[in-house]
Amino acid sequence: MTDDQLEMLLTRMRNLVVAWAPGCLAFTWFLTREEGWHMSFLAMCLLPPLGAYLGIRAHREIRPGLAWTAGALAFGPLVLVGAVESA
Repeated sequence: MTDDQLEMLLTRMRNLVVAWAPGCLAFTWFLTREEGWHMSFLAMCLLPPLGAYLGIRAHREIRPGLAWTAGALAFGPLVLVGAVESA
């Protein structure tokens, strides 16, 4: 992986997780109004902001593994909540 590719990966992941955090909180607010509060929504309130923090930190420290972890923390709760609520 070249330096330019690494910089592009870190920048895109940072921008993606930082933009997703408020979107996920708005989505949780929408689901809470429509469906009522479920404890599984707590994952959507806590993990995406944590992922945004880790995404910013990964870009600052140039750590691609941390960037992928930030992406997993940001988007993982959406799959988790979908699986728990559909069961």
